[in-house]
Amino acid sequence: MLRWVSKSGTFIQFTIYTVILALMWIPAFINPVPPVLSPSDGPLYILIANGLQQSTYLSVALALMLIILQSFILFYVYQANGFFKRSNFLPAIIILLAYSWNSNFQTMHAVLPAALFLILALNSIMGMYGKPASYQHMFVTSFSIGIASLFYIPLAYLLIMIWFILITYRISSWREYAVSIIGYILPFIYYFSWLFWNDDLQKGLEHLAGSLVNLILPPRISTIDTIWLSVSAFLMVVTMIAVLNIMNDKLISLRRRSWVLFNFSITVLIAILLAGWPILSANYLFAIPLSFFVTGSLTMIKRPFWFEMLVLACLLLLVVMRVYLVVAVNS
Repeated sequence: MLRWVSKSGTFIQFTIYTVILALMWIPAFINPVPPVLSPSDGPLYILIANGLQQSTYLSVALALMLIILQSFILFYVYQANGFFKRSNFLPAIIILLAYSWNSNFQTMHAVLPAALFLILALNSIMGMYGKPASYQHMFVTSFSIGIASLFYIPLAYLLIMIWFILITYRISSWREYAVSIIGYILPFIYYFSWLFWNDDLQKGLEHLAGSLVNLILPPRISTIDTIWLSVSAFLMVVTMIAVLNIMNDKLISLRRRSWVLFNFSITVLIAILLAGWPILSANYLFAIPLSFFVTGSLTMIKRPFWFEMLVLACLLLLVVMRVYLVVAVNS
């Protein structure tokens, strides 16, 4: 069934996307929740969240708009880079589902605006492969990650991802590394200047340092959240291994660009480990690579029966979780 969905026309896939959106998000508008706040939130997000505390409906509406925007942009990115042979809206459907599993996060949270800049960064660094002296791509990538870090501070570790990708692209020139550092620190220079003029420099630096390095044991979360996160992590690892293996037979440009998403996943995992295990908020960062690897496992593999069964099991689990949560709230 899922293979049929992946091969169906864009109109049918968009219809499925619209139905899922209505089913998952109408309850969020009926019982809206305020913006999510966490210790890892950056100054730009805190500014937005404070303005939305008294308007929960606006918070939910803005969150949904950002998710829709992300899903459409990511659909374009995958098509522009030639990952899938035909127009395929399945990644957008996966993004929508991945952002909608937890009703407590169906509102504004720091990852939503940050992810927009991450997608721009990933698109830019994918586009630089094979282009000589692509300093503009490198600057856009690093500058976007710098801005994303001011929405969600643990994303500052993604500077390491840029260097991993340069190694993957076999770029050894010092200029690309220098441009990545310059573009990355520019948003922080503006932020530190603003702190300095408001006599909050020390407080701002302490907040950044505390959010970047917090070596503690993983916090306890509910059983239902643990089950979903474990299953989705297993799904991502299995599909990642399968798709990267298939990519060995593809053009080298597609192979190198697919490894961008692998490097992104590994760096995000490192950021979570070092930043105090903000699992419930940071898990949404994996929605981007998950959408690629799941779609790839259903479209690139000739006999994806077991992958279909695995994805269907995850969808069934999502339905059961949402029904359980609705019953638990009303009981």
